Amino acid sequence: MKTALRQVLSVLVPLFLAALPVAAADKPVVGTWQCVSDSPDGSQYSWAVVVKEEGGKLSGTISGAPGEFSMEDVRFEGGVLTFKVRIEGDVYTIEARVQGDNLEGTWKGPSSQGVIKGSRRS
Repeated sequence: MKTALRQVLSVLVPLFLAALPVAAADKPVVGTWQCVSDSPDGSQYSWAVVVKEEGGKLSGTISGAPGEFSMEDVRFEGGVLTFKVRIEGDVYTIEARVQGDNLEGTWKGPSSQGVIKGSRRS
């Protein structure tokens, strides 16, 4: 019985381990990103952007000095991550191209816009 179990495990464990990188590659935006956004007045803001996937749907949060905010309408298509976030009643749209463990793009709000860059922490 132990020999049969070993044989089954010797086949299943390598298959499971081989599937892990494929699963991660299917969700290149899932994880925690450390980002910096530039504002028109030259100020820089640091953000932790956490992207999750549950049941095939993306969600997440963005947190920094003003607080933590939920992402809305999170999408990843054609290598581009887009989402909206409400901060103090204003809606901001973020659009960033993801290349490996880096992202770069823009943010737009009701009366301003700027650049956002980041890298994956986990």
